[in-house]
Amino acid sequence: MPEHSSFKTSDGVELAWLESGSGPTLLMLPGWSQSAAMFREQFAGLPDRFLCIALDHRGHGGSERPDHGYRISRLACDVREFIKFRGLRDITMLGHSMGASVMWGYWDSYGGDRLTRLVIDDEPSALTLKGTESEQAATDAGDIFPWTTLVETCDRPITPDPIGFTRGMIENMLRDQLSTDVHEWILAENLKFPRKHAATLLFNHSLQDWRDVMPRIDLPTLIITGKASVVP
Repeated sequence: MPEHSSFKTSDGVELAWLESGSGPTLLMLPGWSQSAAMFREQFAGLPDRFLCIALDHRGHGGSERPDHGYRISRLACDVREFIKFRGLRDITMLGHSMGASVMWGYWDSYGGDRLTRLVIDDEPSALTLKGTESEQAATDAGDIFPWTTLVETCDRPITPDPIGFTRGMIENMLRDQLSTDVHEWILAENLKFPRKHAATLLFNHSLQDWRDVMPRIDLPTLIITGKASVVP
């Protein structure tokens, strides 16, 4: 089982992380509303080859839930502070879903410092584009949240049925092969993040456009996607 630890950011927020194994460092960043614990299969299968570390973003999983900082730029800063606190170098950084956006924010601000490889797991370069963008540009970017859909979606986590909304989003992302118990566990992990803050972060995350960052990435990079993913 991975060990649980925590550290305090420069703005006073206690962030939790999980760690197991030895070898080259694999730092895993969860997606929106998800937790470090959701990398449990990686912790089960990789520690014989890697030092596996998964960080809980602020508000998520085992981390503290402040009322500030729910934007990609702050989460990227949190990652930077964690890396320096833990003394990590030669990192393979994996970003799952929104975690990839945090990873690109890290790259945009700090470049490849302390990194050797990147893994982009199921995230488009832009979730929402301006209405003046062409249909082809939207397709190429992976735009899945037109403006009206984004506004409606970001309002719903704080409606009278936030649990039902969260369940619907999760079910849309999971395959039927997973058991009911796994579905319920994933829902419980997501609900650790207060829905009010989840709505704030989802809105900020969806407005990021990383298309100018992509050509500047000069590290070996693995891109993971799937035919059944909601990300085209």
